[in-house]
Amino acid sequence: MARLTGWKEKLLSQAGNEVLIKSVLLAMPTYAMACCKLPKGLCVEVCKEMAKFWWEDKGQERRVHWMGWSKLSEVKGKGGLGFRDLMDFNNAMLAKKFWRILTRPNLMVSRILRGKYFKGESIWKMKIKASDSWMWKSILYARELLESGVRKRVVDGTTIDIWRDRWLLRRGKE
Repeated sequence: MARLTGWKEKLLSQAGNEVLIKSVLLAMPTYAMACCKLPKGLCVEVCKEMAKFWWEDKGQERRVHWMGWSKLSEVKGKGGLGFRDLMDFNNAMLAKKFWRILTRPNLMVSRILRGKYFKGESIWKMKIKASDSWMWKSILYARELLESGVRKRVVDGTTIDIWRDRWLLRRGKE
């Protein structure tokens, strides 16, 4: 918030506030969110500060928040303002990292992580260990997000474990 306080004295319109929030506050943690799961408390606190900056006037008086953060973080097409919810964005960034490891096994990061954490095992069956790095634990937390919708495509059948892999839809669940 220190980067925004200098701008409060200037006369910015609501559109200017929106651009400032999206270009400064939402962009700063993007690199860290691509690698590590941010604590929930931190994400909630940053979202509170963004909402407070959005609704406050140039003075220090408190103003009414006419819409909740969940409405402000909806896409513009659905009536929101398009601010990112940091928890959801963090999960999406980590799921993207997991997906790249899964679909691009020849990337250097994929080879390094495979060599260190899941040699010869399926990434879907890995357990989180206390000795694992925070980055690896974060990527494995994102696995749950992908597990709900990912299915395996049968090509030649050599990589299918018919008893454990989720490659058929179960009736009544999906």
